[in-house]
Amino acid sequence: MLKDMEYKEDEQIHQNSSEIGVFRLFKKLMAKMGKGAAQVDLRFENRPYKPGETLNGEFIIQGGEVTQQISNLSVRFMMRVNTRRGEAASRQVDSVPISGAFSIEARQEKRFPFHYTIPTDLPLTRGSISYFFDTFLDIEGGVDRTDLDYLVLTAPQRLQTMFNALDRLGFREKSTSGRIDSYGQEFVFFPAQSFTGQIHELEMRFANEADGIRVWMEVDCRNSFQEIEAKTEFLVRNDLLEDEQKLADFFNERISEVLARPDEFRQPFSYPSHQFRGGMASGIGGMVGGLAAGVLGGMLLSEIVDGIDFGGMAEGAADAFGVEEDLFDSNDEAGDFGDFFDGGEE
Repeated sequence: MLKDMEYKEDEQIHQNSSEIGVFRLFKKLMAKMGKGAAQVDLRFENRPYKPGETLNGEFIIQGGEVTQQISNLSVRFMMRVNTRRGEAASRQVDSVPISGAFSIEARQEKRFPFHYTIPTDLPLTRGSISYFFDTFLDIEGGVDRTDLDYLVLTAPQRLQTMFNALDRLGFREKSTSGRIDSYGQEFVFFPAQSFTGQIHELEMRFANEADGIRVWMEVDCRNSFQEIEAKTEFLVRNDLLEDEQKLADFFNERISEVLARPDEFRQPFSYPSHQFRGGMASGIGGMVGGLAAGVLGGMLLSEIVDGIDFGGMAEGAADAFGVEEDLFDSNDEAGDFGDFFDGGEE
């Protein structure tokens, strides 16, 4: 009788062990399929950031139901734009490796610090432009995990002072402002007070220089006969950038000067029609948004901007570099930039 009881007890222990083994195997299988696997979360202060500012945060890795091997942890800083066809496309601005291989136990938590300096000369966040971090946790033999975290890129203080001064004059930024092209980013304003009836819109580009901010300004003037696109450019010196009211008065003088003699301000802007670096369109040095041309490339720019003659750009590049024009393949919609986008689109 006692032997029978011991036999049944051993049999129950064996059965329980088998069930535990099967359960563990099941959890491992589910983890490989993504259920109960390790998770990754990038955390940083949720606020607007400025180009050139350093973002500080951390990655939190939360272990799943079983021990797992991690091949690597990395993050990409991405720009997303809307094309003329109403589609969204993403391109990589930068890639940051965070950690090589490591293991994480079941329900264990690991943390990795994150410090990233946002590139200067990026376009500011506007309706058609946004940014996000795409975190990638490469799980060995399992389903990789990702985490998307958006952030807003706002104007640096010097540029914000320009916007505030224009606001003092009664100019408001249009909802369509912030478009990008091969030069950089253009900001468009309309008059809501003193210049109504005289100005249809004000188009501006800005570039950072050591002595201040260079402004390229186009004033779409109205009179009883026609509309005139008057152009002027000037440097706003650093001392003016410290006083919004003085800067507003300065803008008022420049705009009034153009309105008084619009026919005298018809010369093209001083920057070249297009710049090339390595056979690809490049933005103007220091111009707000100038980095976009290098990030997006000609192919995607052609989907964003009306009126860019990429065939002419290729011909000009061929002349500049002393090579055959066929190398740029101007029959392609934007030249042969296919390799630039491998693995870069979302």
